[in-house]
Amino acid sequence: MTESSTQGITWRVPRAPAAFAWAREVTRTVLTRWGCDAEGIDSVVLLVSELVTNAHRHGRTDADLRLRASRDGVRVAVDDEDPAPPVRRSPDLVSGTGGLGLHILERLSSRWGVEPHGGGKRVWADVPCRFAVTAGSP
Repeated sequence: MTESSTQGITWRVPRAPAAFAWAREVTRTVLTRWGCDAEGIDSVVLLVSELVTNAHRHGRTDADLRLRASRDGVRVAVDDEDPAPPVRRSPDLVSGTGGLGLHILERLSSRWGVEPHGGGKRVWADVPCRFAVTAGSP
């Protein structure tokens, strides 16, 4: 994990069984330290789970996860090695096999996008968050 006040925090999330739980927990810990409100934390943690899952499932690569605080909230960015952009699917509510990712992303973020990054892509989302003033705040 690397940390810088202007760069945010970045870490590698490997394709491993405990990776999702670890990514959610470290995200929750960092945002709590930054003083993000509970609703913002829950939204960011859910988006981290969705974006990392999609990078692993569809990109078939490890993912680089980045959190960066701003005046209005938190930017979440996940990089993978697959250049193909995400594809909107109709949610499969019967079998529960997916299709909700982009819908969740749109609902929880104030804006989001996809951009080329290295040989792959970066999917990012800006998530509203109210910050309390604490010693660890951004």
